[in-house]
Amino acid sequence: MTKDLHDQGDADPLADLNASPLNPLPGAVWLLLIAILGVEAVLWAASAGFIGGPQAIGWRIEVIQRFGFSSAVQNWMLENRAFPGMHLLRYGTFSFIHGTPMHALFGAVLVAALGKALGDAFGAVRFLLLALLTPILGAICFGLAVGENAQGWLFGAMPMAFALVGGFTWLRWHEAEGDGTRQRRAFAMIGILLAARLGFGLLAETGPGWVAELAAFVIGYGLSAWVLGPGSWRRLRARIRR
Repeated sequence: MTKDLHDQGDADPLADLNASPLNPLPGAVWLLLIAILGVEAVLWAASAGFIGGPQAIGWRIEVIQRFGFSSAVQNWMLENRAFPGMHLLRYGTFSFIHGTPMHALFGAVLVAALGKALGDAFGAVRFLLLALLTPILGAICFGLAVGENAQGWLFGAMPMAFALVGGFTWLRWHEAEGDGTRQRRAFAMIGILLAARLGFGLLAETGPGWVAELAAFVIGYGLSAWVLGPGSWRRLRARIRR
């Protein structure tokens, strides 16, 4: 017995030493984080003068203007019924461009925290559909609501994070299985995140970006409930058959 206790005592420190210092994240989550932080690393290095020479200081503004989402551009495309590829690209790229390193870090932390639970539950393909498709739909809603407003620029991972909050809220609501108290608690996270978003906005960001974020939450919740969440598509087909 003494030997067993001694062996257990020896095993615990070894287990701690061998444990990974980072929480294991699904590969799909790492893919998003590498894209978010990789772009930010290049823009930060350029603004600090480490790469690109003196002209690189303006890279961030140039990248935002070229790859950020613009409500005025969307309005122009709808009015002229012309959809150039260079402008359609903005819908997929704006999520990976940020105004400051803090902006990028805040979005990356939320994506990592929510991605762990959703990546495991949804699987890689459905998780990526939720994370990438929902911000595009949120941007469309943002563009329709803002129109020609001079502040109608959208960039950063916050709509993606709110889309994941929508998926996470549905997941917790679904797991509650009719427990009213637990189902109400499932929506507590969106309240906390909105408060955090308000605080962050007062410090580092202004403008109507909250429109896209709120739209992304609603759309993310709806997509999770109808087609992307575990078992959602099967339940939808069963309803249609009935």
